[in-house]
Amino acid sequence: MRSHASKRGYELTSISRKFDPDIDFDYFDMIIGMDNENIRVLKSKTRNAADLQKIHKMTDFRKTFLYDEIPDPYYGGADGFELVLDLLEDSCKGLLEKLITQNDTEK
Repeated sequence: MRSHASKRGYELTSISRKFDPDIDFDYFDMIIGMDNENIRVLKSKTRNAADLQKIHKMTDFRKTFLYDEIPDPYYGGADGFELVLDLLEDSCKGLLEKLITQNDTEK
């Protein structure tokens, strides 16, 4: 993953970290999972309705790709890593647009 990301100008210093519901639901406005299993696990850790509203799937923000989740790149070889980066770039554009719109609305 790092070599594929590096070719696109990204430096990945960490792929992930352990989710801590006692800290993360209070600290973050959004909790984003990559696939349906991530979302299921995150929802199982919610303490209340406010926590549940913070959970989103990355592909909820997709702009052009029709994928419902970010697949595990390790099963797709080099093409799998490229696909995941394409999906993440696409979804990040949508997420950024949502955050900009949300920020403009709150002003």
